[in-house]
Amino acid sequence: MRFAFLTELYFPSVGGQEVFFQELGEALVRRGHTVDVYCIGHVPDLPDVEVINGVTVHREANSGRYKTPRIKALRRNWSDIAKYSAGIRRVAARGEHDFYLLNEWPLMHVLALPGSARPRSALHWCEIREDLLLRTLQAQFPKLVGSNFAVGEAVAAAITEQSGRECGVLPSGIEATRYRAAAGAERSGALYVGRLAPHKNLPLLVDAFGLAAERGFVGDLVIAGAGPSLDDVKATVRQSPVADRVQVLGSVDEARKLDLLATSSVLGMPSKREGFPRVIAEAMASGLPVVTADFTENGGKDVVKQYGAGIVCGQTPVAFADALLDAQAGWEGYAQAGRAGAVDLDWTHIAEKLEKHAQQTQLGG
Repeated sequence: MRFAFLTELYFPSVGGQEVFFQELGEALVRRGHTVDVYCIGHVPDLPDVEVINGVTVHREANSGRYKTPRIKALRRNWSDIAKYSAGIRRVAARGEHDFYLLNEWPLMHVLALPGSARPRSALHWCEIREDLLLRTLQAQFPKLVGSNFAVGEAVAAAITEQSGRECGVLPSGIEATRYRAAAGAERSGALYVGRLAPHKNLPLLVDAFGLAAERGFVGDLVIAGAGPSLDDVKATVRQSPVADRVQVLGSVDEARKLDLLATSSVLGMPSKREGFPRVIAEAMASGLPVVTADFTENGGKDVVKQYGAGIVCGQTPVAFADALLDAQAGWEGYAQAGRAGAVDLDWTHIAEKLEKHAQQTQLGG
């Protein structure tokens, strides 16, 4: 089959949805399918067309201000989105693909999809937003495509409730065999791996770790990642009473990340907003319990609950500290549950699910 992925950003842009579409596409290629990705070229000098690990990437050039529009509140340059969406309409109108998988973002491309392509399309929802405009779109956009998928059970339930349309689940997967899980005696410390941005809420984790350390938490806190909040995170760490037990590594390579996942005893996820954080799946495959807070827009909490792979706690440093200590003490049970759940999150199973759905769509089923 020939798949078209219609998504805002793609590698070398870094983010959860970029990883989702890249690795799902590569998994489909390994299964003998053709995958074309149509995205927005987020930085200058990227090729208009290139093949990456068997996936053909088509980039729509932008004005040079896509991520930094003159009106900052817009977050994106909407003239670029309009241009991209017009290009998507032309691509789909040619009818060269058997199935279209659309990312939730950048929204306008959903409206641009021609009627002839809609029965053979699915919209993938990566997160739920609570503001009025986006709630309206979450209620209406699922009706404009042939089918809907979400990154996790909670997001799927919200889309179904708001739109009245059935929504399946296509989670962000992993190659489970790449991860190793050290024994409990070889593990210590808390870990954060991911982008450093305001909504990731790192001060909560730093403050909670300080409280947990004073109560006997074993090991240091390691923060691995980069992003716009890097300097702010370093400043927060300097003010911590246990600053000597907190390491801010910046970006790490894949080998270092896998080692950290295998040898830490707890993964801290303090985010206020997430869809299906890939790092939770990676932690599960590594036998690493997850602690996350019950913020309304934090989809990570639903993943942890679904698989029993850790603890969902309150939003205060005290509550988060309690959970860090409890997760470390109960490591074995959470680790076993996580590793069992990780089997379902292997890309092979996820790609097969989309493949079967697309084939049924072709047959009119």
